[in-house]
Amino acid sequence: MSDRWSGLAGLPVVVAGIALGMTVLSAAAAEARSPSPLSGLRFRQALSQRVSVSWVNTSSDQLRRHTIRYIARRASQLWRVSIVLDRRVDPSRELDIVARNQPVGEVIAEIARRIGAMTSVTGHTVFLGPPEDAGILRTLVALRDAELQSLATTPRLTDRRRVLLKRRTIRFEDLSQPRLVLESIASRWGLTIEGLSRVPHDLWAAAEFPAVTATEALSLVLVQFGLTFTWNKDATAVELVRPSRPVTIVDTWTPRQKKTLRAISLVHRELPGVKVETAAGGDVRVHGTWEQLRVAESLVRFGRRPRSPSVPSRFPPLDRRQFTLKVTRARLADIMDQLEQTGVRFEYDRKQLADAGIRLKQTVAIDVKQVTARVFFKRLFEPAGLDHAIDGLVVRLKPKVPTPR
Repeated sequence: MSDRWSGLAGLPVVVAGIALGMTVLSAAAAEARSPSPLSGLRFRQALSQRVSVSWVNTSSDQLRRHTIRYIARRASQLWRVSIVLDRRVDPSRELDIVARNQPVGEVIAEIARRIGAMTSVTGHTVFLGPPEDAGILRTLVALRDAELQSLATTPRLTDRRRVLLKRRTIRFEDLSQPRLVLESIASRWGLTIEGLSRVPHDLWAAAEFPAVTATEALSLVLVQFGLTFTWNKDATAVELVRPSRPVTIVDTWTPRQKKTLRAISLVHRELPGVKVETAAGGDVRVHGTWEQLRVAESLVRFGRRPRSPSVPSRFPPLDRRQFTLKVTRARLADIMDQLEQTGVRFEYDRKQLADAGIRLKQTVAIDVKQVTARVFFKRLFEPAGLDHAIDGLVVRLKPKVPTPR
């Protein structure tokens, strides 16, 4: 008789230092993958993909502590999502993170919540910073873009706006100075900067802003100093300034079935503190942050909150996954427990394994990155004396048959 093991949501995580990441890729995409962060549709898909990870600090894991900086960099590498830590976030703070079959975006948001921060998806970058600034970053970008639009009153200025909206990738190395980063950004779009003295001296860790506009790139740096900027009249220069708070934008919509009072009541209930008023013709006008207006629009026009981006509810088969795992000393059974949280089921005969002298509590070491399921399970089980066969989400184990000499 074989035992069927399935993951239990309440299982404690007992493996220190395991980080297990999986990405669903087609064969062609796997061959063409690049280490650079994703952008466009692939970036949004990466935030929606479901993953299971365990970054846990224990007293026996002294050589590799899971600090905020380590987790952010590891997450960026595993999921190819640019994650930028605000300069005010302590990168040396240690943190335990365990996630089981959760979308990448939710995992990053949970990391932020655990350190009292907030996420803002700006361009194709996930920014983690203090809520008072991360919460207005998208709004500041929207305001600067609207001002740029208002400047485009001639063909020449329309062309200039088109240049500033062109997406480019910004990279800088460890120990970069933010003033120099800003000057580099400005040069990429043909801008000059006034008021750089407002930016104090600092040294930053390496980061990458993939496929950003001029507004997004400048804002991702300036928000970390509580700053934004204003355009000059021909959009060839910016001046660094402090934003007037509260930072809000305004939009107006026609309510569902023309029921204005019901729409206003719904916005008040779902978004307490947001300013709502009646506009001409029974429309509803809302003042709030960019994120609040996305919710308010759905409430007014459709009578409900916006639906979350669709994410796969079922686990993909193992032959469509890639695996990354590095441990120097962990129990095989503990690694199997972690894999079960991602939908994997192991089938084996306990007595057959015991008769062959195979113990699942034996310690193993493995170091693989972005490998297929076939390679991953061979590297995991072969040193333990086990053969495996993959069938969808099921991995069947049996003692390895010695090769005749």
